[in-house]
Amino acid sequence: MQKQFLQARDGEFKLNDKSIILRGFGVGAWMNFENFMLRIPGTEKRIREAFAQVYGQENAATFFDNFLYYFLTEDDLKFLAGLGINVLRFALNYRHFEDDQHPGIYKTDGFKHLDRALELCRKYNIYAILDMHSTPGGQNPAQHTDNQTGVAQFWEDASLRARTIELWGYLAAKYRDETIIAGYDLVNEPCFVSNTEAFNDFFDQVIKKIRSVDQNHIIFLEGDNWSKDFSIFKSLGGYQQALSFHLYPGQHVCMFADQEKRQVEINKILQGFITLREKTGMPLWVGETGGLFPKDKLTEGLRLIKDGLDLFEKHDISWTFWSYKDANAMSIVSPREDTAWMKMGNEFRPRWQVKERRNSTIAKEIFVMLENRYSYSINESLKNQLSFRLSALLDELHVQQTVIPKLQSIPWEEIKNYPKSFLWKNCDYWQELAELVKSYTRQ
Repeated sequence: MQKQFLQARDGEFKLNDKSIILRGFGVGAWMNFENFMLRIPGTEKRIREAFAQVYGQENAATFFDNFLYYFLTEDDLKFLAGLGINVLRFALNYRHFEDDQHPGIYKTDGFKHLDRALELCRKYNIYAILDMHSTPGGQNPAQHTDNQTGVAQFWEDASLRARTIELWGYLAAKYRDETIIAGYDLVNEPCFVSNTEAFNDFFDQVIKKIRSVDQNHIIFLEGDNWSKDFSIFKSLGGYQQALSFHLYPGQHVCMFADQEKRQVEINKILQGFITLREKTGMPLWVGETGGLFPKDKLTEGLRLIKDGLDLFEKHDISWTFWSYKDANAMSIVSPREDTAWMKMGNEFRPRWQVKERRNSTIAKEIFVMLENRYSYSINESLKNQLSFRLSALLDELHVQQTVIPKLQSIPWEEIKNYPKSFLWKNCDYWQELAELVKSYTRQ
């Protein structure tokens, strides 16, 4: 068990003055749902409401409590410890700790599973980073912020930011003496920030709030444009602060290019962050890497992942792979295809995830229709932003037209056991990725 707090100093992470590289996984789709990762359309709020509508509030609460338990148990931590990792990034939805109808009143039972996970981290000597993945109103317009509107309202409403500042103050006071926590990732992937002044004021205020009760933990900062653009910050560099950026090589590099070309392109991206480290003295952490690869392209995807990890290691950049476990989307561990959850998910997928029915595909069709109807010429930047609003609408339709009817066809006595699909004993893992991870952690 770690007895000292991890330090961010002189461009490095250090423990007892010894430099260390953080290597590990994000724990997504657990305390923050992502629909494609769980094979259920909708946002977390709407999915939970659908279960409550069909099965009643009490049964729905039992269902999701069991999901949170079975998803992450000691068997999972044993596996992760066997890979040699030293950090887990826990993606959190603020709704576990605070209700929109009762802001500022914190749910003590919301910490049950997080505290259980931290206890397992202590037992297996794996650092935890707390990541606010979903904020009130959404810090970006995507469904993985539990955003109901497709608008990043967090940056437009000071009251939403004030709630998040207070919540971080509460979390910091609760965990200020917890050495197994490496630090706090304040806001995951800000995007479409509408007010630069509001952005900087929020970070100033939330850091002050945390430091008023907790001088111990590292504060991780993410930039605009999905954690890629740090020019939005008026200033960077401070006590126990580090930079977190996200880099999915598959979004920038063709997996079928030769290795030298792939690494040249990835290295170009990294150089800007390396320069920022030199200017600010802040360590670098790739909070998310990996990729969403077709199942018939996993070999090529693994090569691309390796290209990224090789360069992170070369430049002394810490990293966490996204994600540890999901319904066989972009994780190392997934329930077997014959489990009840996966069978249910396979029935949902044809209605919303096949290429011609994806929200992004339908949004493009709608823009064409609107351009023809109104003789508009809509630029791609505006389409990009508006597509999230359309996606929010489509997600709501999918919940009403697909999720609820399907749930109504499954008796409670049957579906209550579906979360057991995520138990370690019911899962398989990507062995090639496991071996790749171990090749770095052995260092």
